[in-house]
Order: sequence, then structure tokens, then C-alpha cells
Amino acid sequence: MSPAEEVGSSPSPTVGPERRADQAVAPAWHTVVLLAVFAALTVLGWLAQRSAQMRAPSPALPHRLVPLQIQAIVFEWATVAWVWFGLRRKGIRLQELAGGRWPDAKAFLVDILLGGGLWVLWIVISRVENFLLGHRLDAIPYPIGLLESTLAVVVAISAGVCEEIVFRGYLQRQFRALSGSTVIAVILQAAVFGMAHVYQGVRLASMVVLYGMLFGVLAAWRRSLRPGIIAHVWSDIAARLLLI
Repeated sequence: MSPAEEVGSSPSPTVGPERRADQAVAPAWHTVVLLAVFAALTVLGWLAQRSAQMRAPSPALPHRLVPLQIQAIVFEWATVAWVWFGLRRKGIRLQELAGGRWPDAKAFLVDILLGGGLWVLWIVISRVENFLLGHRLDAIPYPIGLLESTLAVVVAISAGVCEEIVFRGYLQRQFRALSGSTVIAVILQAAVFGMAHVYQGVRLASMVVLYGMLFGVLAAWRRSLRPGIIAHVWSDIAARLLLI
């Protein structure tokens, strides 16, 4: 039986066979390249944030978000393509990294409930943080019109799927293999996740670190990315379109 079949037939979804739980899923150089890309984005994002703070707000333009949305979609899937390339060096499939298929309807419903519960928990934490510290997480402009709204949904789906694969799937597994500790792995991937969002502002990036830790804990406990993907996609759609 292949690893993917073992995952798909197991009553408890896993990120891979138990014998591979502590093993790297890609070569070390592959991870270094990915981290270097995120480090460069962090610096560029910080510089862009500072530049934006110094400039006067520009008047709204038609389809002002479309180029940024397209760039985001391309970048998200490009990172997954890079992860896929690294996994192939170890003979691992993306499906295996994500936890395989749902073995039955019960597992599907459990993941839906876990994803919904995580989203509600995140909303509560965000509201409490906003109330206590007066932070407003409104760094991202909201879409206007059908085109921007449609692309916003595509961005949300892409971010939910791709970022969970890259951070909670790939990087968390790599950091787990390197450190020998799940706790350290969750913290490290969340830190990189937050750094990659510095372009949205330091305050929001700090909250993203906490966001990444919550999702990392769920992925480690459930041994699957599925509930995290569900929560992530809905969280982004709700934030971008429903203002929740």
C-alpha cells in the first residue's frame, strides 16, 4: 500500500505515515531558498510600508486592486509549486503533506466544525485585541465592484490553500525535523508567516504570528491541513468581503 493510500484509508487523517513524522520533506537547500525569498519580501514590505506612511493618500482609481490581486494569486501558487518541487526530491506528494483525502463523511464534518470553531476563536481574539489595544486591522483596502470582489474570493481561496500548505504543511514539517520539537516548529513557522505579512503593517503582522500559531497547533494536533484550510479560506473571505 502506498503512503497516499495509507493516509486515505486511515480513520484518523494524518500528514503522512508515522515513520516519516520526524523526517524532512525536502532538502535543506530548498528550504533555505524559500526562507530567503520570504526574508527579501519582509524587507521590501517594510520599506513599502514606510514609504506609504510618508506619502499622501492617492485618489481611488478604477480597478485599483486588480494588479495587486493578480500578483498575490500568482505568488501564492508559485510558492506551492516550489514546495511541490522540493517534495518530489523526497518522493512525497502534496496530498500526503495536506493529510490525504477524507476517509468518510464523519471526518469531513469534523474538519468543518474544527475549521468553523477556529475561525470563531480567531474573531474573538481579534475583537479582544482591538478593544484592549485599540488596534484597527484595516491595512488592506476593501474591494470595490464585481471584478475586484471576484478576485478577492480567488485571492482568499489561494491564500487559504497555499499558505496552509507552505507554512503549516511544509515549513512546520521542516522545522520539526530540524529542531526535533513540535512546539519550536509551530513557533518558527508562525514567525516566518508573520514576517511575510509585514507589508500590511507591523501591528497586523504581529497578529498574523498569533494566527499562524493557532493554525499550526491545529495542524499538529489534527495531523491534517484540511480544517486549517477551511478556516483560513473563510476567514479571508469574511474579512475582505463581509468586513468580519
